[in-house]
Amino acid sequence: MEQRRVDRAIMALWCRELGTLLKLEVPVLSALEVVAQEIEPLAPVTVMLETSVQAGDSLAQRIAEIDEVFPPLVRAAALAGEAHGRLGEAMAAVGECLETAAELKVSPTSRARLAELAEEAAPAPAVTLSRRLINETIDRGARRLRLEGGPDGGVAEVEVQGRWEVLEEIDGELFPALCRRVKLLAAIPYWIAEPAVGTIKFKTADRGEWDIAVQALPREDGDRQRIEMTLAPREEGQLPQSS
Repeated sequence: MEQRRVDRAIMALWCRELGTLLKLEVPVLSALEVVAQEIEPLAPVTVMLETSVQAGDSLAQRIAEIDEVFPPLVRAAALAGEAHGRLGEAMAAVGECLETAAELKVSPTSRARLAELAEEAAPAPAVTLSRRLINETIDRGARRLRLEGGPDGGVAEVEVQGRWEVLEEIDGELFPALCRRVKLLAAIPYWIAEPAVGTIKFKTADRGEWDIAVQALPREDGDRQRIEMTLAPREEGQLPQSS
């Protein structure tokens, strides 16, 4: 997709207009058509979203998948809003946040800075563990890794030949730090308590470079977390060996 990140003020306008139309109970397809006509810089992606919704896709999920256009705040707000049946309110609210940020000229945090924050925010054991879990997932020939748990501890599991297997049990002191580390590496603000998505660029010593799609899925009670990761080799031919 050729569309790239647009000016924050334009993104704010797009979110506010779409959110306002949805709050007024304008059908999703009609709302997208109006927004496509009125906000030309985002017309290509809006038309693409309209086509996806016509095909039966979730609007919020499609927004969340287009990380080359929509910033993390918009993607997280869309997923959270749709999950609670308040997509219009969520989009309007995030539009206001972006508009304020644009007026204040607040610069978004770069991926490099997020990586630095990940190193600072997570203790050394979490840094080491996150890398080891990903490497072991690749070594097992798995493509999916998930973390699930809470303050009392958690578990890392991998999917091998269609079945989930326990990779490692993680104690309660380390599990929150591990989740924070993974979120920051994926450019997901670790304080967001709503569903969010991101990507990690991971380099191994002997298996090349990998792209890791990350989904953070916090539980409704707020104490437990679930993070799902899908791993893919950067170059064709760097496929993991099957178990």
